[in-house]
Amino acid sequence: MENRIQILLIEDHAPDARLIHEYLRQVPGSQRYKLTTATTLRDGREILKQKKTDIILLDLALPDSIGFDTFENIYNEFSDLPIVVLTGDTDEKLGRRAVASGAQDFISKGDLSASYLARVITYALERHQLQRNLLEAQKLARIGNWDLNIETNEMNCSPIVYSIFETKAGEEFKTLQDYLLAVHPEDQQAVALKLKLVFENGGAFECDHRILMPDGRVRFAIFQGKAQMNAHNHPEKLVGSVQDITDRKQIEDLKRTNELNQRANQLRQEFLAKTSHEIRTPLNPILLLTTLLLDSQLSITQREQLEVIKSAGETLLALVNDILDLSKIEAGKIDFSHHAFHLRQVFDHVEDMTELTANSKGLKLVFKLDERIPDRLVGDNVRLTQILLNLVGNAVKFTHKGEITIEARLIDKSGDNANIYFRVSDTGIGIPQDKLKVIFESFQQVENEENRRQGGTGLGLTIVRQLVKLQGGNINVTSKMGEGSAFDFELGFDLTIPEDEKGVKQEVIIDKSKVTGMDVLLVEDNPLNQMVTQRLLTDWGIHVDIANNGRECITMLGEKGYNLILMDVQMPEMNGYEATRHIREKMESPVREIPIIALTANAFTGSDDECLRVGMNDYLSKPIEIDALYTKIVRHAETGKRKLDMTLQSNGKNNTEIKEPTPPPVPEENNTKETETMPEKQFTDLTYLQQISGGDETIIRKTIEKFLETTPEMLEKMSLQLSEGAYEDLGRTIHKLKSSVAFMGINSIRDTMLEVEKIIKTHANVSDLPDMIRTIRQVIEGSFSELEKSLPAY
Repeated sequence: MENRIQILLIEDHAPDARLIHEYLRQVPGSQRYKLTTATTLRDGREILKQKKTDIILLDLALPDSIGFDTFENIYNEFSDLPIVVLTGDTDEKLGRRAVASGAQDFISKGDLSASYLARVITYALERHQLQRNLLEAQKLARIGNWDLNIETNEMNCSPIVYSIFETKAGEEFKTLQDYLLAVHPEDQQAVALKLKLVFENGGAFECDHRILMPDGRVRFAIFQGKAQMNAHNHPEKLVGSVQDITDRKQIEDLKRTNELNQRANQLRQEFLAKTSHEIRTPLNPILLLTTLLLDSQLSITQREQLEVIKSAGETLLALVNDILDLSKIEAGKIDFSHHAFHLRQVFDHVEDMTELTANSKGLKLVFKLDERIPDRLVGDNVRLTQILLNLVGNAVKFTHKGEITIEARLIDKSGDNANIYFRVSDTGIGIPQDKLKVIFESFQQVENEENRRQGGTGLGLTIVRQLVKLQGGNINVTSKMGEGSAFDFELGFDLTIPEDEKGVKQEVIIDKSKVTGMDVLLVEDNPLNQMVTQRLLTDWGIHVDIANNGRECITMLGEKGYNLILMDVQMPEMNGYEATRHIREKMESPVREIPIIALTANAFTGSDDECLRVGMNDYLSKPIEIDALYTKIVRHAETGKRKLDMTLQSNGKNNTEIKEPTPPPVPEENNTKETETMPEKQFTDLTYLQQISGGDETIIRKTIEKFLETTPEMLEKMSLQLSEGAYEDLGRTIHKLKSSVAFMGINSIRDTMLEVEKIIKTHANVSDLPDMIRTIRQVIEGSFSELEKSLPAY
């Protein structure tokens, strides 16, 4: 494939290299990337000398180089290539130092995900190109030199000085006064004062001044120089330069403008995030209650009125979602899923959503699906549906007779990829030619009576263009007034079905028997949301207790066992993030392992990432969809039931005391049968590995197998390095182990490993190392049997 992005990964830790490879494979349009791996700095150099490379992913801990020197060695030799540094959890300062010294970015391995990696690569390439353009501009900057005899007042200037001032022949600067007269009148006094000080005291000077050009234009220059002293230590000559900095001034002004724009965008995004929360919070009970009431016995009038309420609420929600979608796209916070789907089902869904409106206007919907298109594609069917719904919705809105045609045609298929052409055309009113260029811009609508009557935000086509562009495609429009319009775009899809998918997602069927009898703690401060959510869950046979904030939640967890916690994020006194941190870090087992599902009305600021980071198991956006709520409760129900059983066995032990968690008790031989069937994991927690792998069982299995294969040797090496006093080598081994340990969720020794690294760096408390290394080894060896037992599940 032409124009593939050639990536060189210099990484000696095989599990990390494998994960990066898998992440790139998961990215939509992954065929754009070609990954080459080197395990040493030396091998990386050789590849760079022999093979075209577009970007370097560089780990700073390699067998033949470690730390900041690793970056410098590559950067000094290959500074013309963009470099992204890979760091461990504690190496943020090192990463920032590398960026300050020329790296495009740095990534903490603990934060890696497919979408994050793809964004970093894209932005690094773009920034590098901008920097190259700027460097070329700097090379073309005009700089001239001059000298001035203080005693004779004679001045000599190089030709470029006269080029800067656009001085005509015969008007050259013979004296300092000639030069000053060419300076902008308002700046002459300031320049003369700078020179006077140097004449009297020697030293150097620098000042900016404007140049008033013969035709009235104004340019900017830096005038700088230095005094040369005579035998009596008095200034006798000045030498210096003049540089035209007009372009630089423009860049600085542009930078300041960009900074103001960025700040304005940030404020806008914060405003939208808060506004979305404030709007979504009351919408949640409105839509849920309306749905529940529509399922009850109603008169015809009542049903009609409720349908109007529901329609108005859904319209308001769609408006909020449009604004938030655009904000997410602009902020680079939108992700695309990667799973199998049937294109026919996407078309059916679009037809179901638009047929009623089309039929009411007497319009015909024509769907044409190329039979050569593979039965199952792999990509983001939700975003594809969103694109088509926007285009078909617009076509229906502005077409009064005739038909709307939606077609998909196979362009080509090679290996595991297929490129498909989509087209939505209508026989509507058309778009004026002068509006075709701006039709995709934000808040742009064709100004006519039809648009004013139909309304809308003018964001739909902007979102469509961005969604197509972010997936590697491009959208075009053609139109003729009175005859109709056509929008067409191309998208690429993978054909390899992910191993963890058994089929295309089916409609959710609510089976109350799967959740009946559960005890759920709802942590929510909004009374309406409390009422609606409690009513819904109670209808499913779930017993619900309510806490008004995080502090009440912690108190109630100390008094009763629960299968599951539904945790609102924004609450007074103690918010959902703070409460979750406290539960996970301060409360004792098994309470601290109870599944927590976040309820967030903030659909913009990356709240999903924050939820998972603080220890929540899952999240739902408000207004809550009933199917989604049911699905997530069922997903975590079994784990929650085990935690409740373990809580009830704790004999009412109060868990509200804030203290450091103690390790789980070792099971005794005479434990009951129920206890014997409980999970025996004391050392590992594969939640993090499951999250970062997107649940891909192949990645999970291979990562565990590689850990079991390579770690014993590293433990032996660690013990040998300690006994020989090879502390720097020991530090490198610990550094390598940290990532592996983090993937396996062996969290109990994380702080110990950080402390070992600190001791090695500072050479303080070295006598503590033997006990710490012994602890690390015992815990890691204890994890082996747990991980071996986990493998059959994958």
